[in-house]
Amino acid sequence: MTVVPVSARTERASCACPRRGVACGSRHRGDERGFTLVELLVALLVTLLVVAAAVGLATVARRSFLVEPAVIDTVRRLHAGADALAGAIADAGGDHAIGDGIWSVASSFPRVMPMTSLDNTPGDAFRALRTLHVIPQGVARLAVDQFDPAASLTVDVTGRCPAVADLCGFGEGDRAVVFDGRGAFDVFEVAAVSAALARLTPASPLGRAYEQGSWVVTVREDRFGLVAQPDGLHTLTRVTGAGAREPLVDGVVSLEIAALGAAHAPWQSDAVTGRGESAYGLHPPAAGEVDRVGWFDPGSHCMTDRTSGVPLSTLAALGPVGDLAPVTPAMLGDGPWCPDSGATSPFDADVFRIRRLDITLRVAVLSAEFRGPSSTLFAQGGTAVEAAKWVTDRTVTLRLAVKR
Repeated sequence: MTVVPVSARTERASCACPRRGVACGSRHRGDERGFTLVELLVALLVTLLVVAAAVGLATVARRSFLVEPAVIDTVRRLHAGADALAGAIADAGGDHAIGDGIWSVASSFPRVMPMTSLDNTPGDAFRALRTLHVIPQGVARLAVDQFDPAASLTVDVTGRCPAVADLCGFGEGDRAVVFDGRGAFDVFEVAAVSAALARLTPASPLGRAYEQGSWVVTVREDRFGLVAQPDGLHTLTRVTGAGAREPLVDGVVSLEIAALGAAHAPWQSDAVTGRGESAYGLHPPAAGEVDRVGWFDPGSHCMTDRTSGVPLSTLAALGPVGDLAPVTPAMLGDGPWCPDSGATSPFDADVFRIRRLDITLRVAVLSAEFRGPSSTLFAQGGTAVEAAKWVTDRTVTLRLAVKR
């Protein structure tokens, strides 16, 4: 009888059903060991790289979350300002024939006038704008002379007078312009309307008394310019004819307006009867038409001279026909003055030259935390240090035709 050691019996029993893929008799010391130091270091390094990438992506995402809305708001305000200015000029630029066709809004008074500021204080550049938008809701012609600048206007209800309930389409509170075709015009508020007497009463005295045949039409009067704010930026503001101020766009850095006008002086010619024709601006009066105020010789006014017997423009030629020449604040401050230099609010006849306005609008991000130091990128410096947080100033230049 052979005696088998206990250890041998145990080993055989353990090999009776060996683990899959492991030979009998082998010792499985590897199942019991842990990670080596090198493996731990590699795993730690990979983990750190993943965490660093995640943190970087989170930082970028957070900055984008904060910066992108500021960029969108800045661009939106820029577009809003550009649309407001372009729309105002387009509305004021449409011409309206009045009466016999020789009379027209475009040849009677300036509907688009660049200004140095909202109150038109003297300056070396245009930074504001005045527009008169004719609304042919109310149209009438004076039936008799206005005997005094503070008197009512008596209109002709048999002529071109809209057949509406109110007097020729005029109502209390409307704004209207009265003009005589010789350069005189006044914008006023209608304080009272009397259909029975066919009278319109201005809320305040006009600049002069208007003669029979002058026209009255309803208008919308607006001024556009910048109002300074405590943070150094400005608000693009619309000021109505009644004086109400409507903020349009905040965070404006600057508004610059360059005016370009016809370089040639307007040709003029007489008509067989009545007023003659002109390439632009006021039409020449008939040869014997007398100036009621007495500033000009018969057949002349601020834009027409008859010293040689034929109508000639009082404007100087600045270049050949077809060219555009700059119209500067100095040019709109040296005459010839319309309706005359003694008028309450005269204007320079050179304003009739204007054919195009180049308007440059610059806006900044509202919060200083997105503005870097003052530079060409930031007209108004801020507190942002990292370039990744910068939202630079945005600028747009509009080239807008002024229709005549």
